[in-house]
Amino acid sequence: MNMKKRLFLVAAVLTALLLTASIACAQSIKLPAPQTTGGVPTLEAIENRASAVSGQFPTGAISQQELSTLLWAAGGRNRGGKGWTVPTAMGLDPYVSIYVASKDGMFLYNGKDHALEQLSAGDARAKVSAQAFANSAPCILVFVTKGKEGAAYFGQTLVGAMTQNVYLASQSLNIGARFMATMQQESVRKELKLADDDVAVSIMPLGGKR
Repeated sequence: MNMKKRLFLVAAVLTALLLTASIACAQSIKLPAPQTTGGVPTLEAIENRASAVSGQFPTGAISQQELSTLLWAAGGRNRGGKGWTVPTAMGLDPYVSIYVASKDGMFLYNGKDHALEQLSAGDARAKVSAQAFANSAPCILVFVTKGKEGAAYFGQTLVGAMTQNVYLASQSLNIGARFMATMQQESVRKELKLADDDVAVSIMPLGGKR
């Protein structure tokens, strides 16, 4: 291969790498700052906490600001970035990943950067739930225990804390939510490219009550 062809090949590879990096950056969506004050008082939210009825599940839009607050409540940073909104074993980073399935694709929530990382495009809701009411919800949260730290009851306990926080934040924001253990397991594993020791524990469809 002569020098001219080599230079052309190197330039093509560099261009491809830059394009890939550009696409990766474009797929990371920085969320607005979550709402951390106001809303319904905590004890009132607990008193009124309830799962949205499947036959009358709300389908109102959820704004990016509302989704930001819900995801932050589920597993975001608090105390000035020194801690998490949920308790973890020995203060580890959360060993449960939160995914968002919507009509625009599948996303992974990055709690450290408070951002969404797009994993795929196209409507991902029907790949998560087989129930029509859930598929009509604006978005569905998927909770997955990740690897060794997510094993046994530690991961299950953390999912419980995360989903309860979502319930309370949803109550404050007038958003319907429903905890569901039933999902399309094989489809979820394929869509999220889960490792053998990852476990999809539950989903939560969300919809605005308006």
